[in-house]
Amino acid sequence: MTEEAFQPLSADELAEIDARYKPFPSFGDWPKDLPNKELWQAARDEFQRASEQATEVDLQRAQAIARRVAAFDTGAIEGLYSTNRGLTFTVAEQAAAWEQKVDTQGPNARALFEAQLGAFELVLDHVTELVPKVTQAWIRRIHEEITAPQETYVVHTPVGTQEQPLPKGKYKKYPNHVRTTRGDIHAYAPVDSTQAEMQRLIEELESAEFQGAHPVIQSAYAHYALVVIHPFADGNGRLARAVASAYTYRDASIPLMVLDEHRVDYLSALAAADAGDPDPFVDIIERVTREALDLVRDSLQTAMAPQPEALLEEFTGLYAEEAKRQRQDQLVRHFVDWLMPEIERQVADLDSPAGVQVGIETLGDTKQPPPSGFRNLEVDGTRSFRINLESAPPASAKLPRRVDIFVEDAENGAVLLRGVQTPDEQLRLARSDLEPTISGLAQRRVENFVSRVLGDGLNELLQKAREQVGR
Repeated sequence: MTEEAFQPLSADELAEIDARYKPFPSFGDWPKDLPNKELWQAARDEFQRASEQATEVDLQRAQAIARRVAAFDTGAIEGLYSTNRGLTFTVAEQAAAWEQKVDTQGPNARALFEAQLGAFELVLDHVTELVPKVTQAWIRRIHEEITAPQETYVVHTPVGTQEQPLPKGKYKKYPNHVRTTRGDIHAYAPVDSTQAEMQRLIEELESAEFQGAHPVIQSAYAHYALVVIHPFADGNGRLARAVASAYTYRDASIPLMVLDEHRVDYLSALAAADAGDPDPFVDIIERVTREALDLVRDSLQTAMAPQPEALLEEFTGLYAEEAKRQRQDQLVRHFVDWLMPEIERQVADLDSPAGVQVGIETLGDTKQPPPSGFRNLEVDGTRSFRINLESAPPASAKLPRRVDIFVEDAENGAVLLRGVQTPDEQLRLARSDLEPTISGLAQRRVENFVSRVLGDGLNELLQKAREQVGR
């Protein structure tokens, strides 16, 4: 409910208000049937299946997101700072500049949020049995953590309004009744009854009946009882939501995630419980815990699914790689356009006797696989070239000398010329040899390579011709 602190009261007026205090119900009188039980259980089962399929890192991150959502919005509900869905999830997912965005909500906003996160850690200690039982000391310790950044609070004493140091982890010393927006006064536990009421609450929480109840019913009851007592000077709502999270954590590893957008329904449900109908409050607690289950499950499923940003980066890399390949292929095409006339020129310059013919042809395929780190390239139907050597009778002989052309995949690689009949005879040119134009040194190396191929081929042709003449 929206509340206002009221002006100081006389001792008689205060005694009259204290007498209006309506103690929280025993757990025996609290609702036991969970609304939407099947729907809640379905969400719980789906969450469990997603958890079993997820990695531990993804599970911890998804749970941390839910915890940060709950911690940030619990302060917003109390008006400590404002938020909206975008800001809440920016903080929860620790998106870029989230700290600066929180700081714009007030100089103390980030410290309050971090204190609330610390309180959830204390709740987790209870769930993991580092603190095996709910005790008043444990509840006081949570309050101390939640209110750590708060230095003072406003006290309405019989002598007037005062700002005093906030007692952290200590029960209230002054009445904290409030005047609602309707103008009436809502009474919380009197100061001298607070200790006894808290002890009664501990006994209810440790009872066999409570321990056997559904976690949502447990969470709703613990939360409501603490709000009814209002045991501390300030921070009671935040404390109630943190303590209530122990039961949702224990069963499903989720916090009680009451969002700022739930505020109207949440406060209305609390008011209905104060009026004697706790069912709407159980309803809202069921709803927000189911939403927390859905959030964590969705976070896990999203983490396990292909990530759009990563896939788009891969597309970018793919296109960049293809563009690089095309540039490299273009270099090699330009080289091959220069290479074939160069070989023809070199052959034409030979002073061949009348009986010896040297011809050049291009080939569109090759049966030879490319060496590691290279690939075939077809340039206008050309993957290889062949030098055909032939001698006329009586020294009749024929001999081919084939050279395959491969493109290198390396960053600075460009082209490899490799003999088929003489694979040890090869020439590798780097990209820098061909770009922006074919260097003079590269041209000279090609001339030498062709000369070696010709020399090797003519030498073998000569040996075959001699054999023919010898016969």
